[in-house]
Amino acid sequence: MTENSTISPTRLTEYMYTKAGRMGVPIGGTFELSPVCNFACRMCYVRKTAREVAESERPILTLDDWLRIAHEAREQGLLYLLLTGGEPFLWPHFWPLYEELIKMGFLVSINTNGSLIDDKAVEQLKRLPPRRVNITLYGASDETYEALCRTKGVFTRVTHAIESLQRAGILVKLNGTITPDNVCDLDYLIDYAKDRGLILETTTYLFPPVRRDPSMTGVNRRFTPEEAARVQMHIYRRQNGEERYQAYLEAITKGSIPPPGLDESCIDPVDGKVRCRAGRASFWVTWDGWLTPCGMMIQPSVELNGQSFGDAWQQLREEMGRAALSGVCAKCPDQSLCNACAAMAQTETGSISGIPTYLCQIVREMRRIAQTERE
Repeated sequence: MTENSTISPTRLTEYMYTKAGRMGVPIGGTFELSPVCNFACRMCYVRKTAREVAESERPILTLDDWLRIAHEAREQGLLYLLLTGGEPFLWPHFWPLYEELIKMGFLVSINTNGSLIDDKAVEQLKRLPPRRVNITLYGASDETYEALCRTKGVFTRVTHAIESLQRAGILVKLNGTITPDNVCDLDYLIDYAKDRGLILETTTYLFPPVRRDPSMTGVNRRFTPEEAARVQMHIYRRQNGEERYQAYLEAITKGSIPPPGLDESCIDPVDGKVRCRAGRASFWVTWDGWLTPCGMMIQPSVELNGQSFGDAWQQLREEMGRAALSGVCAKCPDQSLCNACAAMAQTETGSISGIPTYLCQIVREMRRIAQTERE
């Protein structure tokens, strides 16, 4: 087989998402099993207590509900499935659901804070391996975790989980949400990932938590735009080295870098541009039965209770097809650097057509830094 005839798993996934987006096939989905979490992170967009869930007007989905949705979504083309929360391992029926989803043929990934992955959980995951376990590493000490996540004595448990999963041959990826409360540990997090050969995907952009509290539109416990840009530039330099950093500075001045704030599930590299998959090739199901384009958005949302996934998906596609970002953003010379998505616009301004100026300010500061450091 020649080199040109092989396709890497990453490129194959990108190709499949691109094709699915053109055909309107929901190839990727997220099941938000519960908003309950054993952490109480200050910036979280969804967390609720068990009591708040019990008192909610909408009941939490049951195991049977999730299995029905999974079967119907598979008929529509679902292949890549992410299980998240809250903390998904807290949901009481996690293991029965997980095993059924694996048997159904889904490529299942898990988002978790890692604190509940003990040796027994590792053995269960080893028996039926997921595509990947994504662990958010919030800091480098119990003290940082307590400051940011308001939970005590978990750092050692999280690092034990990471190392146990690696020994078991399970693919692990680290996520780093960098805030004023844990930036002090940033260099340690970068070194920790490098030393263990792990991918660390970081972001300094925090979505306003409007799902948890609509009054939080445009705000979160996060950096100023200028601070966010400086920290993001430092991260790139530390992770990639000086030579690539200098090339990065040049790319910024030319307006040709991946935009800040988006993770891999948002990106559809069909022609070098960044386009949102949400509502076109991917979806999110909330813990109480709403079908949404992604977990950060309140609208559009389609009721899943009482109708099939297929019907709900078609409705969501139609609503997203009518959604339009600001014309100002589309014509902005920094659009290729920022590329504000519908979720950013909505959570920053209250409207998909709003202008998320927080992102504009980040990009302006990145340009300023790039121009200064290249001179």
